[in-house]
Amino acid sequence: MSVEFYILVIPFCVIPVLLVSLDYLNRSAELKRKSCNVVDFDKFVKRKQEGDFVDSDIADLLDINKIAA
Repeated sequence: MSVEFYILVIPFCVIPVLLVSLDYLNRSAELKRKSCNVVDFDKFVKRKQEGDFVDSDIADLLDINKIAA
């Protein structure tokens, strides 16, 4: 086969595979970022309640049992 054939065919085979791979990596990184940003509010307030007096006053004002999810 001629060199021109390889010059024309190889980019059309390699570029789509590269683009699909980059898209997959981008989506998996985005899902990982979203899962890391989830905060359990009850655990957060309980940890803050053990902190300084300002945090404990805020936690006392927030009655966790009355919060509806």
